Amino acid sequence: MWNLADITFALIHYRLRWMIPTLAVALIALIYAAMKPSEWEATQAVVLRDEAVSTLGKPGEFIRVEDMKHAQETVLQVARSREVIEAALAQLGPPSNRWSTESWPNKDDISAAREAINVHSPSGTEFGTTEVLYITVDADTPERSAEFNRLICAELDTHLGKMRNDRALSLVDELSYREHQAVRALEDVTKRLSETESEVGTDLAELRILNEVGSGNGNLREQMVQIKSELRGAMSKRQNSEQLLEILTAAQKNPNELVATPNQLLESQPALRRLKEGLIDAQLQTAQLQGIRTSNHPGVVAAAHAETEIRDHLHQEIDLAIAGLEAEQTVIDSRIDQLQGMLDDVSGRMTKLASLRAGYNNLVSEVKEKNEKLTKLRTDLADARSSVQTSTTTSLVTKVGTPEVSDYPIGPSRKVIAGMGLIGGLGLGLGVLFLTLPWGDAPHSSLPPAESVSGYGNGNEAAQTTPAASGHGLSLKQALAHLSQRPPSRN
Repeated sequence: MWNLADITFALIHYRLRWMIPTLAVALIALIYAAMKPSEWEATQAVVLRDEAVSTLGKPGEFIRVEDMKHAQETVLQVARSREVIEAALAQLGPPSNRWSTESWPNKDDISAAREAINVHSPSGTEFGTTEVLYITVDADTPERSAEFNRLICAELDTHLGKMRNDRALSLVDELSYREHQAVRALEDVTKRLSETESEVGTDLAELRILNEVGSGNGNLREQMVQIKSELRGAMSKRQNSEQLLEILTAAQKNPNELVATPNQLLESQPALRRLKEGLIDAQLQTAQLQGIRTSNHPGVVAAAHAETEIRDHLHQEIDLAIAGLEAEQTVIDSRIDQLQGMLDDVSGRMTKLASLRAGYNNLVSEVKEKNEKLTKLRTDLADARSSVQTSTTTSLVTKVGTPEVSDYPIGPSRKVIAGMGLIGGLGLGLGVLFLTLPWGDAPHSSLPPAESVSGYGNGNEAAQTTPAASGHGLSLKQALAHLSQRPPSRN
């Protein structure tokens, strides 16, 4: 087992094996620390706002967390896009220590700048849950990092506005095309509806009532009811006239038949009714006189004569009434035919309206639907045109203050890099040393043979010492004395 003397002897005797790696790594770290450019971080806080004005909340507020997350992801992608970075670098200009002769900025510059840009949420919050974002930019000087951050935010605002404007213009074109198609469709269905209404003609109001209400007392329906009522009255009058004509025809042969006629049938013949009543009165008077006087009595003769006169007048009146009833029946028949024709006409019109109702209802519903659709499209188109005007005047991001530059360069300092290089080189050198030592059975087997500690090469055998039998190698005093007498090692 190695002891301190063995380790000390190895470190001194084989000093080049660990010193060279240590110095090499330390020198590389020192050169890197000297040449490494310092990086300063500039952070700008921004607040997102909704690009649409919601009717359910305050203007600019996000209604859903998904909308906020989508907006923040959009900001992240746009901020790290090639167009934004290239435009910002073009305005910023190349750094003072740039050695490349290529045009500024090239693809390597843009790629390096993209790695130096970061968009993140405040500490302790999840991305997409707060409206506040931090845009962080790294550069080689504090002034350059602050200016680069300002340019990135400005270009981000510009490109977001351009993106919103392009999207709004695309939406305007789409909605304009859809509006044109909706207008054409509305004109077609309106034309078909107009043709149907022209076919209906004067019964349009009745069709609209029938379509809107389903059932009701429209003009045509009231007209039908009135015609039916008149027709029933005319037919009833015709029936009464026929019955009265039969009675009067029988009364021509026997006037007494007229006495049994109901008064309702004689409502249209007041003269006959009066003569009937007079005949009844004369018959009653004759019967009364005959009951108290003889048949030759002048009063009875006068009453019988009066009765006979009434019968003669009644017979003549019956002839006239029959002629009048026949003429009246002709008029009634003509009126019935007229009313029946009117009823058939109205019924036909009602049947036609009923057959057109379903198609007319579909056309009206289609016109209403297309009108509503066109109104909504025009509303959306007006909103889209408004978005085109506001997309370049309003911003999706609002900066909070100015960019804050870090007080110290980010990353390890030059001293830390040099110290870490020295420590790393020393560790590497020691590793190389212990890996290249000739390991044997005993720790002292790798050391040179032990000679006299008091002096080498003087021929005094008594002064010579050998390693201890214990096998622990030389003591620390012996090793130092031995190394002091040896020439420098070539290892």
